[in-house]
Amino acid sequence: MASGQSFHIRCLSIGTAGDVTVTWDRSSLSSADFRCYYLLHSTTQAGPFSSVDSVFFFNDTVETHLTANAANNPAWYIVVYKSLSGGPDLVSDTVRAIQLSVLNPGSGFANLAWNVMHQPFIATHSEDYVIYREYPRGIFTRIDSVDALTAPNPMLYSDLISICDDTINYRIEVMDISGCVSVSNVDGDLFRDLQPPAYPELDSVTVGTSGNAIIGWSANPSPDTRAFVILQGVGAIWTPIDTVFGNNGTFFFSSVDVSDESTAFEIIAVDSCGNPSAQSQPHATIYLEGNFLLCTKAVALTWNPYPYWGTAVNYEVYRADNGGPEQLIGSSSTTLFVDSTVNSGTDYCYRIVVREIGTARSSTSSRFCIVPVFPPPPDFCTIRKVSVLNSTQILVLANVDASAVVSGYELLRSTDQAGPFRSVASYEFDGTSTISFTDNVPSTGTTVYYYQVVTLDSCGLRVKISAICRSVRLTGEALEGANELSWSDYGVWPTGVSRYLVFRSINGIVDPDPIAIVTNGSLQFLSDSVLDDFYSDGKFCYRIAAVESPGNPDFFLDSAYSNEICLMQQPAMFIPNAFHPGGGFNEIFRPYPLFVADDDYSFIIYDRWGRALFSTTDPQVGWDGSIDGEQAPEAVYVYLIQSKQPDGSTFRRVGRLTLIR
Repeated sequence: MASGQSFHIRCLSIGTAGDVTVTWDRSSLSSADFRCYYLLHSTTQAGPFSSVDSVFFFNDTVETHLTANAANNPAWYIVVYKSLSGGPDLVSDTVRAIQLSVLNPGSGFANLAWNVMHQPFIATHSEDYVIYREYPRGIFTRIDSVDALTAPNPMLYSDLISICDDTINYRIEVMDISGCVSVSNVDGDLFRDLQPPAYPELDSVTVGTSGNAIIGWSANPSPDTRAFVILQGVGAIWTPIDTVFGNNGTFFFSSVDVSDESTAFEIIAVDSCGNPSAQSQPHATIYLEGNFLLCTKAVALTWNPYPYWGTAVNYEVYRADNGGPEQLIGSSSTTLFVDSTVNSGTDYCYRIVVREIGTARSSTSSRFCIVPVFPPPPDFCTIRKVSVLNSTQILVLANVDASAVVSGYELLRSTDQAGPFRSVASYEFDGTSTISFTDNVPSTGTTVYYYQVVTLDSCGLRVKISAICRSVRLTGEALEGANELSWSDYGVWPTGVSRYLVFRSINGIVDPDPIAIVTNGSLQFLSDSVLDDFYSDGKFCYRIAAVESPGNPDFFLDSAYSNEICLMQQPAMFIPNAFHPGGGFNEIFRPYPLFVADDDYSFIIYDRWGRALFSTTDPQVGWDGSIDGEQAPEAVYVYLIQSKQPDGSTFRRVGRLTLIR
């Protein structure tokens, strides 16, 4: 077959009976030299081609091949232009009708394959091979297209079936610039939707104002999604709690109370054929809890993290005071927040809102409410008395507020009223209102000690401190036959000191009655005559007792003792130099001790040869001038008197006496 100037077939459209309608372009042909068109057909591109028909009208460029059976066989076409002048035939390009094959693999997809009409691409054709799906029967709907410039040959397409059980047909169309359309055969099969809908994505789970869980998710891209099943995690078991019907739902307001714990939820999409999707990633509600930090007077909040978005988040803290509106009070990048701006007795309710940085997604926690109560400080802490116990110990008695919430008390001591004071003892709170400390000091006789008692709250902080009180220090001096005393003033009772009592002990025996009462204003006892007590050992010990004036507002009436001092009178002795046994006067020879101790006392008479004639350890016993029951001769004798004094020294006297007959 001769060929000359070519022209183009524009469209091949397969009819319902497998017939093919061929449309070609005559714009490049001459009507003056036209004799006829020949339409040729073959089932292979290489031929042979057989004549289908002859067309004798130049303007008739559409011809139908009724017996093409193109639904089942390939159909290739050529149009030949024959001239009147006997010139060479003009032959069109060889174009194939679109033959569509639809395969049902039973996977829930329809796999479509079809041929391109011509290679290279027909320039006047649209780039898109448009796919139409017939459902319901008789209604074809465009569902997609394939770009002929980039697609392989044959072209392929997989259609997700969203119909439960029915016949679905397809066809392919290509538009030419001239206005004609190439249409494939119609092919299909009985399909069932076996493909589950797309994996649903939870957007957030949040807690409503009434404590119920609210579940939100993104719109599902699967068009045949019929419902969403909401699952609640109970332990390791996921339990369906409700179903949201329709494909457009993205929220569910559940009745699940999540105010007392963090609760996890998942969601499943179900399509119209009952195919379930995989479970979504779980999201758990934010459970907020907290406690009151008494020592810092703050509320500490903690909550479980919200890690489900995969990006950075920020936690905002909201607070409502006494039922008022919620106000933003701070934020945190962690799951901890401390609110230090609280007041005692105020009703605070907190919520956490987590926000994904850079998006509008958020989730709200459960509500946590608390009424912090700051325990009131103690009303009082008073030192009742500071009393010296002995040379190295001082008793401090205090009256404290036992109704206050405290952890204990501290005793502070200084040797100067201006301080500094340091802690020397502690006392753990035991619910009693009167507490005592026994303070060990270097010496109660050399220093006046100043004290304060401090109350410690439950956090160990000092919240109440007493007034400064001080001990009484007694000093004195032994004069001949008398002792003088002076002391420091006691301080401080609310009503002051009414009087000072002076107590004395002789030979270690304490007189229970004071030997003197000194009115307040005087701090001396100038003359305690001890001449009448010359039989004592010469050691006189004293203590002062300060007595509180009546009218204490706490109704106490206490006394406080000073240190004890002991003054030594110098020992002396009157010893006669002669005696006259049987003379009726001065018949017994004995010394008369003054402030000489009885300890280790001895009185011995010696003759001139050093022989002991008489001895006694009783200071009240003397020598009657006899030796073993016989009268001693008139002579001069020697005496020796010894005693150990309270201060550790030894009293010793040696002399001569004359026995007269």
